[in-house]
Amino acid sequence: MQNGTQIWCALACGWCATNDADGWQEEDVGTHNPPAIQATMRSQDTQAERITFGVELETTIPAMSGIAVGGYHCGAPVQFGAEVATCRTLPAPTFNGNYWRAERDGSIRFDSGHTACEFVSPILKGTAGVEHMIQFVEWANAIGANVNGSCGCHITVGVASIIGTNDPQAVSEYARKLAHIARWHAMSLYGQTGTGRHLNHYSHVLEDDVGALVKRMERVSNPTRKADAAHRCGRGMINFRKLFSDGVIEFRVFAGTLNRHKLLHHLATVLGLCRRAAEIECLGAFSKNKSQAKRTATAKDALRFLWDYLGWTGSKRPVALGLVGPLHAEFNTYRRIADRMCRRFDSRFPFANL
Repeated sequence: MQNGTQIWCALACGWCATNDADGWQEEDVGTHNPPAIQATMRSQDTQAERITFGVELETTIPAMSGIAVGGYHCGAPVQFGAEVATCRTLPAPTFNGNYWRAERDGSIRFDSGHTACEFVSPILKGTAGVEHMIQFVEWANAIGANVNGSCGCHITVGVASIIGTNDPQAVSEYARKLAHIARWHAMSLYGQTGTGRHLNHYSHVLEDDVGALVKRMERVSNPTRKADAAHRCGRGMINFRKLFSDGVIEFRVFAGTLNRHKLLHHLATVLGLCRRAAEIECLGAFSKNKSQAKRTATAKDALRFLWDYLGWTGSKRPVALGLVGPLHAEFNTYRRIADRMCRRFDSRFPFANL
C-alpha cells in the first residue's frame, strides 16, 4: 500500500481510498455507537421533495477509463466508462435523460496512470434525485474513480425551490438566516468529514466579516448592492457568490468521498439546514451563544445537537427536516458513520473550536 495505491476496504460501508488521502479515509476509530434514537422516527419531510440540488464530486479516475474529461466549467457528458474488474463498458446513469459532466480541475492531485476529474451532476430533485446520486456513485466506484485529500464534495441548492420565490429581498433574508445557522453548526459540518477541511482556503469557516456582509445584503434595497455583498462573502464553507446571478447557494464544506453513507449524511445535512433556515422567524446572533457553544464543544456533541436541531432525533420538530427517500430510510446506518468521523475529527483536531 505505497505510492498512493488503492486501499479497498471490505466493509459494509464500502470505503474506497488512497493511503495519502490526508486523513479522510475510513479507519477503526473505536467501537463507540451514537445513542439510540426513538423507536419511531419522525416522518419524512414532504416539503424537501421540492428542493432542487446538484452535486460535484472531485475525483481521480484511471486514465484508461474511457471517460472524456472536458475543460473547467465546460465539461463533457459522461456516457460510458470501463469497469475496472472486467473492462466491459458500463453506461453511466442519467437523470430525466440528462448526463453528468466530467470537468478538469487543476486543484486535484493524481498519480501516474490516473487523471483528475470533477463529476458534475445535472439538476436533481427529491427522492428520485437522491436515488440517482446513489446510482451514479456506485457506477463511479465500478469504473475505478477514487478520491484523495485534495478532493472536495460540493452540494448546490436552488433557493427558489426552498422558499418559493426569487424575490431579491426574500432571497437576502433567507441567505442571512442560512449563514447564521451554518456558522452555529460549523463543528458538526466539518466534523462529519473526519478531515482538516476547515483548514482549506476554499472551504474555510465563515468569519465575522461574512456576518456583516449578509446583514448588509438583507438591509440594502438596491439589487446591485445586494449582489455585491453576496459576492464579497467569498468562497468559504458556503458560497453565496451566485445567489443573485443564478439563484443558488453552494456548500463547499465537505471533503471528497465516493461512499454512499457519507454522501447521504452530507446531503441530508444540507437539505435539513436549508429547510430549517426557511422556518426560522427570529434570528439570533451570527456568533454562537453560550448554550450553543457548550453543545458544540466537540464534533461528536455538535453532531447530536445538529440531529436534534433538525428533528432527526428528539421530539422538537414535527418532521425530520430535509429527510426524504433514502435520506430517511438509511438514517440509522449513515448516522453511525458520521458519528465515527466526528470522533476521528475530535482526536485529530482537539482544539478546533469552530
